[in-house]
Amino acid sequence: MLPLGDRWKSEEVDPGNSLKVYFGKGKMTTVILHIDDSAEDAELVSALFDDYGDQYKINYVPDGSSYIEFLEKTRPDIILSDFHIPGFDGFEALAIAKKKYPHTPFIFVTGAVGEEMAISALKSGADDFILKRNLIRLIPSVNRALDHYEKEAHRRSLYQELCHSEERYRTLMDNLSIGVFRTSITGPANVLQGNLSAAHIHGFETIDQMKQFPVEDLYFNPEDRAVFLSDVITRGKVKNRVIQFKKINGETFWGSVSASCHFDSSGKPEWIDGVLEDITEKVEIENRLQGNLQFLETLLDTINSPVFYKDTGGIYLGCNRSFAEMIIGLPREKIINKTVYELHEVIPNELALKYDEKDRALFDNPGIQEYESRVRCADGIFRYFHFSKSTYPGTGTQVAGLVGIMVDITERVESERELRRINEELDLLINSLSSIIIGVSIKDRITHWNPFAAEVFGLTAEEIYGKRFFESGIKWDWSIIYEAISESILEEKSIRIDDLKFENIQGKSGIMGLTINPLKRGGEILDGFIILGKDLTEQKFLEAQLLQSNKLEAIGQLAAGVAHEINTPMQYIGDNLKFIKKSFTGLIRVLEVYKNPLTDNCDSVEINSRISRIKDVSKDINLPYLIEQMPMALDQSLEGVARVSGIVHSMKSFSHPGAGQKMPADINRAIENTVTVSRNEWKYDCEMQLNLNPDLPAVPCFESEFNQVILNLIVNARDAVREAKESKKIESGLITITTERSGAHIVVKVKDNGAGIPAEIMPKIFDPFFTTKDVGKGTGQGLPISHSIIVEKHGGSLYFESEEGKGTVFIIKLPLEDKCDFT
Repeated sequence: MLPLGDRWKSEEVDPGNSLKVYFGKGKMTTVILHIDDSAEDAELVSALFDDYGDQYKINYVPDGSSYIEFLEKTRPDIILSDFHIPGFDGFEALAIAKKKYPHTPFIFVTGAVGEEMAISALKSGADDFILKRNLIRLIPSVNRALDHYEKEAHRRSLYQELCHSEERYRTLMDNLSIGVFRTSITGPANVLQGNLSAAHIHGFETIDQMKQFPVEDLYFNPEDRAVFLSDVITRGKVKNRVIQFKKINGETFWGSVSASCHFDSSGKPEWIDGVLEDITEKVEIENRLQGNLQFLETLLDTINSPVFYKDTGGIYLGCNRSFAEMIIGLPREKIINKTVYELHEVIPNELALKYDEKDRALFDNPGIQEYESRVRCADGIFRYFHFSKSTYPGTGTQVAGLVGIMVDITERVESERELRRINEELDLLINSLSSIIIGVSIKDRITHWNPFAAEVFGLTAEEIYGKRFFESGIKWDWSIIYEAISESILEEKSIRIDDLKFENIQGKSGIMGLTINPLKRGGEILDGFIILGKDLTEQKFLEAQLLQSNKLEAIGQLAAGVAHEINTPMQYIGDNLKFIKKSFTGLIRVLEVYKNPLTDNCDSVEINSRISRIKDVSKDINLPYLIEQMPMALDQSLEGVARVSGIVHSMKSFSHPGAGQKMPADINRAIENTVTVSRNEWKYDCEMQLNLNPDLPAVPCFESEFNQVILNLIVNARDAVREAKESKKIESGLITITTERSGAHIVVKVKDNGAGIPAEIMPKIFDPFFTTKDVGKGTGQGLPISHSIIVEKHGGSLYFESEEGKGTVFIIKLPLEDKCDFT
């Protein structure tokens, strides 16, 4: 066994601040520090504790320095100290211990000492005073001190925990965003307690400031305080009551209050505890949300199409008026919170199954779902609707429900049916037409090719569909075709091509008339063009025959007049020739006298006789008259021959069939020729006045047919003048023909001062077979043929201006440019 002075140094002790030293599993040992300058006394003390085994562990130190060194390393559970220690006394040891470990028990174990010193030691903080001669008290005193220490330690721990709890509570209360308060009940009530948030919510800086104001003054409406107080006292507690409060500066805010009433043992209310939260922003958001919901509901009701929305269980959450009234036929409140199956009185089960199946499919594949369906509406009428439904999200990625809109497409469906019917009829019509119909896309691909086109060109639709138009194999002048196509597209109008030569399936040449029309989708977007064509070969042949027949008819009508015009000059040519013949007989008699010339040997008698005979013959034949009249007769005869020649030339020009194509013509000369051959038609009824511009350029035209137009207009003018004269509206007639240039056109005007055209027949003037003349005096073909010649063949225009009782002017406009090459 080591000396007691060295035991504290060699034994294992806890150098930390723990109260106990553990030896083995779950075993605790009380650490005792014993300071005494007497080793024998220390041995006696140690012996007292040996009987307790490991319950106590004695650490002995002999002096003050060892004592201080031990305390620096270890906190003992209890300290035993002699009063007299080398280097300092027991009071110093007590002071050092209390300073280092103020709550560690300290017991003086010493020899004889006075009562006064013992009392002083106890007052200084010692737990007990044991005399060495009475060590029997030591162990009970140690256990009592340790027990007291543990109780005090536990009390201090509880107190410290209470302080910490109170601090945490105070910190929590002061940092809560909601106000916590306690108010009195009797008025005027005051705030008894509260946290800082309660003060700040009402605009106070501290809770003490808030306590100075009556609670009623913190309410926007004081009566709200009375109602709230009554409810809390009656019910015991109120939860989440929304009340409008005001701050100290007068600003208002909305608060949510939850409170309970505290009652004393007799049931009398003592105070109210509660919490207050500023929910102004929440209320404003809810108000805006409510406004938005009302706006949304109003907006939905303004939509004519039915709109509805459901949750994932198929329950209707809302709908607009159109859906409720038009589709379901029930008030909105009887639809909300129900499924289609619960609306069985208006939705048949099989239809409900179909709707639910569609909804399930959409929920299984969230997104957008569109389909069309026939629906029996509330009024019993079946209508077609386009359903457009879409899922909407809830929390996270979950689908919350769907919203759907039903667009009434009944009219569109019926229109499509009607359109299909019309298209079928149109296809039948197109396929039965004896006209060529070719459709070409904007990309120059053939899209339509009717049976007649296949028959004319010998190309089936299967062979031709999708080909480029110019690669179709049609044999005609493609430059003319594409020029017309370009003009049609650029000017957005129909373009006609007349007299287009082509080669048919038999390889024979023919004439075709085409119309090219731009094809626009919706009236705006150009999709391509449509070509309508007709084989005019036979028609042109018949028209030529009709035209020539009409011309021969006109010539026949003019024959008598022309014969009369020729007969007049021929008559005075014959008379002049007879005069000249007779005159030449007399001249021959004179010449006979001069036949035998006089010789140098002739005497004066013979000369005088010759002269006398000449005078007699000259007198007999009236030689001066003959000399004067014969040149005039010759001039008249030559003039008559020229006139006959002119009439014949004019007749020839008028009746010439033409070259079959447009040629440059002198319009003035053509008019003069026509006036000449028709002179006998008008000279007895009116005068003819020609105002022909001599500077007109050559005009591309069919001259023979143009002559016929002028003749028809002259004859019509003559008839109008004759009618006016017969009705005594005018005394003398006048036909004026004028030519002039107007820009890119030559204008010809045939004006008369006849009766004019009545307004009611003006629209019919160019109708075939329309005539105002008596039966047998007109066929009604003159003006229609004239219109066809000018408009269709020449690309010009023929129109009239007329005033009843004042006359009429027919106006011809011929273009100066033509596609024909005259070089």
